[in-house]
Amino acid sequence: MTVQEVLELLTFKAPELINIILKAMKKAIDKQVPKKPDIIGDGYDDIGNLIYDTWICPCCEKQYELDYDDYKFCPNCGQALDWSDIK
Repeated sequence: MTVQEVLELLTFKAPELINIILKAMKKAIDKQVPKKPDIIGDGYDDIGNLIYDTWICPCCEKQYELDYDDYKFCPNCGQALDWSDIK
């Protein structure tokens, strides 16, 4: 590929490439803003009370055990997690 061909390619494709880069940057920045995970129950104790023992990432919806998987960021997608009202 010649220098002229590269320049022509960048001239016509630059706005498209910039848009792709900006979207990726926004997605990465958004994941740094902590979000509260959803907490669900999937079992009952001896007297019939629902046990809330699973949390779900608000971004990728992957499920983790509340008592065992203590993360500041989702291990699957990197979303920052806000546990302030939960734990």
